[in-house]
Amino acid sequence: MKILILRVSAIGDVIHTLPAIFLIKKIFPNAKISWVVQEKAADLLQDQPFLENIFVLPNKFLTFKNWKKSSTKVLEIRKTKWDAILDFQGILKTSVLAAFLKGKKYGFSFKHSRLWLTSFFTDKHTKPDYQNIIQKNLALASDMLMHKTSSYKSSPTITELKKLFKLKIPQNNKNIINNWLEKNNITKSVLQKFILLAPNTTWDSKHWPQENWEILFNLLLNNKSFVENYSIVLVGKGFGEQAKKLSQKISNQNLNIFTTPNFNLLSTCYLISKSNLLIAPDTGILHLADFLDKKSIGIFGPTHAKKHGPFINSDNIENVIQIKCPHHYQKTHGKSTGKDKKTSINQNCMYKLSPEKLCDQIFKVLNLNG
Repeated sequence: MKILILRVSAIGDVIHTLPAIFLIKKIFPNAKISWVVQEKAADLLQDQPFLENIFVLPNKFLTFKNWKKSSTKVLEIRKTKWDAILDFQGILKTSVLAAFLKGKKYGFSFKHSRLWLTSFFTDKHTKPDYQNIIQKNLALASDMLMHKTSSYKSSPTITELKKLFKLKIPQNNKNIINNWLEKNNITKSVLQKFILLAPNTTWDSKHWPQENWEILFNLLLNNKSFVENYSIVLVGKGFGEQAKKLSQKISNQNLNIFTTPNFNLLSTCYLISKSNLLIAPDTGILHLADFLDKKSIGIFGPTHAKKHGPFINSDNIENVIQIKCPHHYQKTHGKSTGKDKKTSINQNCMYKLSPEKLCDQIFKVLNLNG
């Protein structure tokens, strides 16, 4: 059976889809599963044993600039008559892709598609009953399986799937991280531990303010119990403005905080797996930590943690901080003012989470005295 997955972006979306792929592979071990993905998330899927092929598209593959490269890749995908094409994303660009491809197409119903129009581009429609997006994706995979075999009745649990499938991290990626940790004396002893801070995210409204991160740095570094047991590692200076600015602040003030080079996604996976705690807003790095069953504290504002937050690790679900924010799924907090077009403190709901409160939560998770 040849199955094609349409989930082109973003990193978090790809991670949320993996359990559904593992479900398909469990029921049909010999299925040849291919995935269409954009460049920014492709590293995560390269050379994974549960996938037959990865079709990588440019990040903005529908633009005129990328049209030639994109059309060549689409024509390559079109050569195959797929037994099932699953559109887990349900947006305009995946519908455009689906329109050119051959095979039975599965997607979400009118009410459950991110863009209602996309339901016209699929043949079979799932009406999921879910709270978390991972459950929604599992429902689509389950419906496809029920159409393909009468013997399939119900999904195994996430715990069962985790025992059978996981991301493969090549030894070279592990060596890169181990060498970096050793070079910086971050794991200089068996007892030495470290936490990860990953401030970058895609929407302005999901960012926890930069000055709050700076205050948090000092709160952590001024706690004797913390610094005796943990190092701090900042992730993302090479691919996000928030981390880049914080990295510069760390350098200017000569703070005892490490900043990572621009590791690829699989190397970052291994770094997360070696950490003791990750703190991040609603972003792909946070979802990676939950997928890897590592402790995390997620900071949510305009997006809802119950729907898009941790789902696999029960502690991570409990540790989430949900900030009250009326700007549901908006990319800004109200109207921007001033030349810089950034929202004020009064407008920005993310200021409601104080550095002191987040620091207390970190100490609580690490079983340290504040």
